[in-house]
Amino acid sequence: MRELKGRVAVVTGGGSGIGRGLCRGFAAEGMAVAVADVDLASAEETAAGLRESGARAIAVHTDVSERKSLEELAARVEAELGGAHVVCNNAGVCIGGRPLENTEADWRWVVGVNLMGVVHGCHVFAPRLAAQREGHIVNTASVGGFLSGPDLDIYCTTKFAVVGFSEALRAELGPKGVGVSILCPGPVATQLSESERLRPRGLGPAGGTSGMLAPFTEGGMHPDELAALVLAGIRDDAEYVFTHAGFRALLDQRFQRVLAAFDAVPAAKEGV
Repeated sequence: MRELKGRVAVVTGGGSGIGRGLCRGFAAEGMAVAVADVDLASAEETAAGLRESGARAIAVHTDVSERKSLEELAARVEAELGGAHVVCNNAGVCIGGRPLENTEADWRWVVGVNLMGVVHGCHVFAPRLAAQREGHIVNTASVGGFLSGPDLDIYCTTKFAVVGFSEALRAELGPKGVGVSILCPGPVATQLSESERLRPRGLGPAGGTSGMLAPFTEGGMHPDELAALVLAGIRDDAEYVFTHAGFRALLDQRFQRVLAAFDAVPAAKEGV
């Protein structure tokens, strides 16, 4: 999509951090914005700021781990703003901990938001965008969708999955006039290190903490700077939107290790 003015953007996790930056970026382009968040107060705060700047904006309580909640969001957008053109499946949480220490409850929570939230958002909005043969989806993964570590096992697992899902979705939706971009940020100044405030009550014991991320989020890229990169990515129909060039060398090292593993494949086993 090249022309954004007068169109409608939907942003999950829009109440703070990256989501709030995206909302501001879209509003500055003349778009109407649906700010969706499980924390309604933060969504309303974002929407109020957008309206003060002259934009049309609504706040919608949305639990992305529940498909019904996304369907209700889509209905609100259609009724109040006229339907979506850009959809950012951005809501995300994180919990630290080592692979054998995180609990099943930890997995249900993070997978439900980070992965199934993206899947639900695409299942609900992609058919609508395809029907109008115009639109763009931005799925928030992470540089952690390519690089993993021992203390972020669940988070990185979900982000690897978002990358794979989004690549497949892009191949499917491209011929239908819908672009898909995968946002892969590095450190950004967000509240990700405070994710536990959003953990559902009664979910079960935690095997780690999100506070360990504070050193990475404090002093990170400003969300408004990230939003500018996303806007450029949408206009260019970029498959990947990275934010920190410093990770390029680490990704290169990873892919070189993957390619080197093929050296052990016997010649008779070559081919597809």
